[in-house]
Amino acid sequence: MTTSTARPTHRTGAVLAGAALLVALLAGCSASDDAGSASEPASVAGGADSAADGVAASTEEGGDQASTLPASGEERQVVQTGDLDLRVKDARTATDAVVTRVEAAGGRVDDRSEQATTEDSAGSATLVVRIPADQVTPVIDGLDAIGTVDRIDLKSTDVTGAAQDLDARIHALEVSVDRMDALLAKATTSKDIIDAESALTERQSNLEQLQAERNRLADQVSLSTLTVNVYGPDVAPPVETEGPTSFLDGIGVGWDAFLSSAKAVLVVAGVLLPWLAFGGAIAAGIVALVRWNRRRRPAGPVAQPAPMRAYVAPAEQDGPPRADG
Repeated sequence: MTTSTARPTHRTGAVLAGAALLVALLAGCSASDDAGSASEPASVAGGADSAADGVAASTEEGGDQASTLPASGEERQVVQTGDLDLRVKDARTATDAVVTRVEAAGGRVDDRSEQATTEDSAGSATLVVRIPADQVTPVIDGLDAIGTVDRIDLKSTDVTGAAQDLDARIHALEVSVDRMDALLAKATTSKDIIDAESALTERQSNLEQLQAERNRLADQVSLSTLTVNVYGPDVAPPVETEGPTSFLDGIGVGWDAFLSSAKAVLVVAGVLLPWLAFGGAIAAGIVALVRWNRRRRPAGPVAQPAPMRAYVAPAEQDGPPRADG
């Protein structure tokens, strides 16, 4: 009996020892799995942060290279400018018609100068208008109804590459500004805050300049610039005047002529009056000087008149002269 009871006790101890070992192994595996799973988010987060920093740096440093790549699916951006000469009968009326047509197409007038028609020069006007790019051709075709188009000079400049370059630089600066905002929020010392604010201000200024340049380029693309030179007839038509047809008309014409002559005489008198006054003053001065010189001159001896001799007429004789002796 002793032997039969000892065998079951030995087997039970072995089984308990094996179960304890199995439990320890399972506990070790689960602990290692938990540690691995706990360290994985930290590494992923760090990798994401470094990847984001790398993308921002590469975008900021290689913006020029990215802008040179061809844009797939993007429309070409073209700046269109031109000059146009328009010959019309009445420059003033035609200018107003051109302005009306441009505004009806959604454009505007940036500059306008006019010269009236005179007897010596032709009337003319110069307009600098901004027209939507898709309305340039319809507006030019519509000018045929206003006058004769003598000359058209249109030029197109492709600025697609310049626009892409500006967009890349703007994007890189926006990313850089966001990073500087984050660094400024994390700064703790005064030196770090000052340095971060200085760098942030500089980058924001550059960003605003690029954005303004991009807006100007977009405006030039959306609105074409056209200079319209409007020319009227060579000289003004002579004004036809009719002569008097009645007695009263003759009186009126004569009165007008009299007034015109009187006005001309008054004008001439007004022109000569200063000169006459100046000449009279000089003449009066000369006369006064001559009189003054005469008064200062000493008086000389008065010449006595020569004595007059009496004339004795010979005595009359009645007869022939007598001979003496």
